[in-house]
Amino acid sequence: MNEIIKKYEDLNLEVFIVVNKLHWSKYEELMKDFPFNTVFIDPATTEGYDFTYEMIQLNEKAYGAGMAAPDWTFANFGTIGAGLTAGFLIDGIPAAKLSVIGNISDPKIAHEWTLLVDPKHEGKGLGSLTFALALHLTQDKDYLTFIIQTDNTSSNIYLKNIHPLNILAYGFVHTCKNSMLIKTKIPKNNPFKTIMDNPLKKYDFEDYKIAKDDLEDVGDSFWVQQNNSKIYRIINDEIKNGKKFIIKSKHQDTNMSYLLISEVTNNQEI
Repeated sequence: MNEIIKKYEDLNLEVFIVVNKLHWSKYEELMKDFPFNTVFIDPATTEGYDFTYEMIQLNEKAYGAGMAAPDWTFANFGTIGAGLTAGFLIDGIPAAKLSVIGNISDPKIAHEWTLLVDPKHEGKGLGSLTFALALHLTQDKDYLTFIIQTDNTSSNIYLKNIHPLNILAYGFVHTCKNSMLIKTKIPKNNPFKTIMDNPLKKYDFEDYKIAKDDLEDVGDSFWVQQNNSKIYRIINDEIKNGKKFIIKSKHQDTNMSYLLISEVTNNQEI
């Protein structure tokens, strides 16, 4: 992993963790051998209050000012003491962040609420780094759930996990109609290193059919175009009927992306 980390040396990276001070000892233990310095911030302090505005600015850069309306966003971050927000600083300024919360129905699950990177730092591998950090910080849980959009160009960072990406639902599960709710296992043996060392598995686009109108004659694995809501809704209906599907890969053309979806048998562990 040291060779992988070297590519970030020029960015002057530090980790930040915004979490209630009552829980600092837990995360200090987790971060003691981490390859980047960690800065802890208590959201209940003046420092935490000021840092909230820096995170709002990062949200606005990633989502636009309309998505990150200051009053709503500040209220959202104001409750962060009940969850965890973390990410990476470049020269002391937030450049990438994640937020995770718990699952009240299942304490074994952590839910990733957001994962984003400052657009000016895109292409530097911060997305993979931040996803690896998310799994590192939630390693006491068994599963991570998160939401992706089928047209999100950065969704392939999740494919760096060694465990399958299980599709739970498609549709209006977030602010976008093309959202998918995903569940995946959290690696138990050094998850940060596991993710950073794991290369994306490549699948040739020509080796699989494209599902266009239905799932007939496409086989167990097939490509789905990013905006083919008809096929995704068919998959969603099949999931409701007890079938299981995972995301195996992503293919990006100039202006269009495809996800490689596979049906798995009920006795396959996912």
